[in-house]
Amino acid sequence: MISIVIPVYNVSKYLRACLDSVINQTYRDLEIICINDGSTDDSFEILKEYAVKDKRIIIIDKKNAGVSAARNDGIEKSRGEYIFCIDSDDYIDNDFIEVFYHNAEKNNSDLVVLSTFWNLDKRVNKDYHSALPTCSMFIRKSILDSYKYLRYPLNVQPGEDGIFSHELLMYTKNVSFEYNTNYHYVKRAGQDSKRAVKEPKILLEAIPKWFELLEDFYTKYNFWESKSLSFAKYIEGEAFLAFRTKNFNEEDERKIFNIIKNTLNKTLKYIDKNDYNKYFSKEFIIFIESNTIKEYYSRIRYKYNYIRFTIFNKDVSIRYKENRYKYYKNDNL
Repeated sequence: MISIVIPVYNVSKYLRACLDSVINQTYRDLEIICINDGSTDDSFEILKEYAVKDKRIIIIDKKNAGVSAARNDGIEKSRGEYIFCIDSDDYIDNDFIEVFYHNAEKNNSDLVVLSTFWNLDKRVNKDYHSALPTCSMFIRKSILDSYKYLRYPLNVQPGEDGIFSHELLMYTKNVSFEYNTNYHYVKRAGQDSKRAVKEPKILLEAIPKWFELLEDFYTKYNFWESKSLSFAKYIEGEAFLAFRTKNFNEEDERKIFNIIKNTLNKTLKYIDKNDYNKYFSKEFIIFIESNTIKEYYSRIRYKYNYIRFTIFNKDVSIRYKENRYKYYKNDNL
């Protein structure tokens, strides 16, 4: 049996498409755990309607506690050999679970990663791992049963899935990749990923939480010496990516720069400088070698920035090259 976990919060406009894609899977041996996280729209009524039609649907109704707590409730309730979490405003191809299960069985996988978008197969290899989105992970449930502390962190958004996946990957021995089926990610207003674009200041609160959680994890389970390269790759792929792509003002950009540098320096103690070119991008190496944001931009000069707007109900991004050095060239810091 495969367990499908679906956190649900005020998504009545999208929920039927999600549930239809799950109950119509070609792989039939499923339990479908839907966690109604205190919805105030018609989502709970839709769940009850579908539960009458399909006895595989299990509903957990609770007060709102956030998506991490909802996913954790689903993990605790699940009884399947593998577990997959889908967001309730998205949907999947009808053969999605069947394709993933056959991949897992063929490769004896602890984790199968969906790699049809975002080049996720480049985030995990024999030398290191960074982070994965929730919607990409088909997980052997026994790992989550054996390590009860592998759960989604509470009160951390965005980026909760990056923390969970980074810690999970410490314990997965066999990871395989799948390219032949699709997860359909539906963009909508109010998503945390979209909030981070429009309100990058929320990352000033989120990134220190990411680092605090991972630093505690690395210390508690003694991973600093053996896995610091993975931590550095996490920083490059998550926090540094936010630093160089989000439209921060100068004050906030300085803060983010210093926050990242502080944690990054802890990981670099265990990484050979001769390996930088092997593992890191040129821009990240310059970041590593720069002591101040002025020094960084004196070498980089430009970054790509974005003008984002909505037209005819479609999100549009226009990328342009911005001279960032001009903001810092008179810095005496």
